[in-house]
Amino acid sequence: MDGNHETNLKPPATYTEMLDKFKDRGLIIQDEIKAVGILKRINYYRLTGYLLPYKLDENQYREGTTFENIVDLYHFDMRLRSLLLDIFEYVEISMRSLISYHLAHKYGVECYNEPVNFSFRKSIDYDKFISKLYEELDRSKEIFVSHHKHNYRQRYPIWVAVEVLSFSSLSILYTNMKPEDKRVICKQFGLKTNKLMDSWLHSLCILRNRCAHFSRIYDTKLTHQVALTFDAQKLKIKPNTLFGAIFTLKYLVQDQTTWSSWITELNSLLDHYNHVCELYRIGFPEDWENYLRSIPTDTSYT
Repeated sequence: MDGNHETNLKPPATYTEMLDKFKDRGLIIQDEIKAVGILKRINYYRLTGYLLPYKLDENQYREGTTFENIVDLYHFDMRLRSLLLDIFEYVEISMRSLISYHLAHKYGVECYNEPVNFSFRKSIDYDKFISKLYEELDRSKEIFVSHHKHNYRQRYPIWVAVEVLSFSSLSILYTNMKPEDKRVICKQFGLKTNKLMDSWLHSLCILRNRCAHFSRIYDTKLTHQVALTFDAQKLKIKPNTLFGAIFTLKYLVQDQTTWSSWITELNSLLDHYNHVCELYRIGFPEDWENYLRSIPTDTSYT
């Protein structure tokens, strides 16, 4: 073993010891009884993630940093994840509908069973996809799946099969569609190239999974950079930021009432937590709301 690495794990700390460690590093704790109650609900190490923006070094936090503000930042992140999941649901369900409709009408109701209908580079990749799809169908308790399982000898039309796909599997399905089929889907959103959607679905899938698994999204970078539209490039939006991902949603959410309402909720959330949320840490420019509400100028239907 490398002599610079510890081999023994640290013993468990009491709640009081956790608070003492916070205080030793300059964190202000106004109500220790309440703070202990919070540590019983939120793991110490989960909270320390929200302290990262306030660290001066390994052993000192920025002057004036309070435990209460860190908890507020945690709650902001939690509510932001929930808000994002709402809009991801809209995108995911609409993509399922558009993809299954097109594939069914072009290739037939059980088109997913024929690898020739897709562009998987390796047969093993297709085999993995179809195997996982049937596992999900077998596991599903949905009434419409059971109906086809019992009445059609476990044969499922694409519009049924696609409903059991996770966002990740849906992204894989789209990525491996033929270019001409991707263009049909992209045309529904006014996109002039099908290259954007591959990137967007992959990035949104990763972000959606982080939200669904309660991972911190504040002050983090996207592990997969989103492809930028011409508008996004002109606005100098950064492709590895949360705002970069959110900006793509303005192209994917076509119901303007839904999109406008979501932006209003986002604005309300940011306003409520403006005492702890620093916009630049999530890639938001000062004029972010106008960016999201403006009509795209780089789509084919403008």
